[in-house]
Amino acid sequence: MGLGKTIQTIVFLYSLYKEGHTKGPFLVSAPLSTIINWEREFQMWAPAFYVVTYTGDKDSRAIIRENEFSFDDNAMKGGKKAFKMKVKFHVLLTSYELITIDQAALGSIRWACLVVDEAHRLKNNQSKFFRVLNGYKIEHKLLLTGTPLQNNLEELFHLLNFLTPERFNNLEGFLEEFADISKEDQIKKLHDLLGPHMLRRLKADVFKNMPAKTELIVRVELSPMQKKYYKYILTRNFEALNSRGGGNQVSLLNIMMDLKKCCNHPYLFPESPKLPSGAYEGGALIKASGKLLLLQKMLRKLKEQNHRVLIFSQMTKMLDLLEDFLDYEGYKYERIDGGITGALRQEAIDRFNAPGAQQFCFLLSTRAGGLGINLATADTVVIFDSDWNPHNDIQAFSRAHRIGQANKVMIYRFVTRASVEERITQVAKRKMMLTHLVVRPGLGSKAGSMSKQELDDILKFGTEELFKDENEGQ
Repeated sequence: MGLGKTIQTIVFLYSLYKEGHTKGPFLVSAPLSTIINWEREFQMWAPAFYVVTYTGDKDSRAIIRENEFSFDDNAMKGGKKAFKMKVKFHVLLTSYELITIDQAALGSIRWACLVVDEAHRLKNNQSKFFRVLNGYKIEHKLLLTGTPLQNNLEELFHLLNFLTPERFNNLEGFLEEFADISKEDQIKKLHDLLGPHMLRRLKADVFKNMPAKTELIVRVELSPMQKKYYKYILTRNFEALNSRGGGNQVSLLNIMMDLKKCCNHPYLFPESPKLPSGAYEGGALIKASGKLLLLQKMLRKLKEQNHRVLIFSQMTKMLDLLEDFLDYEGYKYERIDGGITGALRQEAIDRFNAPGAQQFCFLLSTRAGGLGINLATADTVVIFDSDWNPHNDIQAFSRAHRIGQANKVMIYRFVTRASVEERITQVAKRKMMLTHLVVRPGLGSKAGSMSKQELDDILKFGTEELFKDENEGQ
């Protein structure tokens, strides 16, 4: 994450080619949003490579296959003969989806090396991508990821199984062997096992004088309106929450989502007061949410001191409200979420990173804005609401804390006091411990998704205090 994985990979492929170890071709598969960046880096670091970007709709892909794949005119139509064909390009850049959709064409080429960027997307072997790639003819495989372990050892096993299936082919055995991984000898064993397969670099190894980063958890109070909504959601769902009635996991997750929305902003519910123009009245918008009240004060200070801010939320609707808020406050901003694709994305990033850019804030959705995007011109990150998976938040703030960053990076994580959010943060911390222990020297567990017990526990966190306040108030 900001360690130059892309550049290291390109230079690695280039030197394989230049030193005569292989003629290629190389297949690079990456999330669609990062392909433009890969193109740029190839141009810069491996100018002699002929790189073909294989994306677009069905017709444009057919044209690329016809013109860019081979020196023989109808090689691609010849089916099985494709092995014999002389491939025109050195590198084919494509998205995960097309590896699956166009496996007939791509699978007929013998690849010298496959690179999968953000490989934690491969983490379960049920994924179609995984199964399809196993049918490709590939000499060598290279997986790039900033987070090799997101939840448990099982995911790590699937990555290893993809790399060396002959060695890692028994998941049960693997999990059993390392089930009790708190023992010293077990840990050593896992590390010896990982050693030959994993090259792990920390920012500190690559970049000796990286500016520091500080993460602060900022505890925010609910506004009166939020308290009203929060109690309403709890009382409305009393049946599901009452442990004797006991709702199922789905209904508990729905309640959880409602409570998370409420912690962000009560206007995320349909019955919110809009002006005739379709926007919200700025003052009321801010007063309705404890987080926005705080953000308003923070941004004024940050603006005075010439900082630039990335604001992450998981909810695109929340990003809409934040846009209204920034307009009302008169700040210039950019925005990226799942609906904004490759080229537009890169334009927004370039505008924000341009010297002397006026944009003060960049609004990003945690999942869409968290992958392979470079925003090192900002030095302050606000995580408006935390992700279930702490790795997504780390991916998110690594947009700013990366090579190229000149200032100290401050990360403010908003957490609503005595609410589901506070408890989720505690659960997330536990997940982070797991990574620290397995990928660095250490241990792991089978803890994957939330159990019903955990959900119950999270939902009830802080409710006592909330209703107690009310009784005292009366």
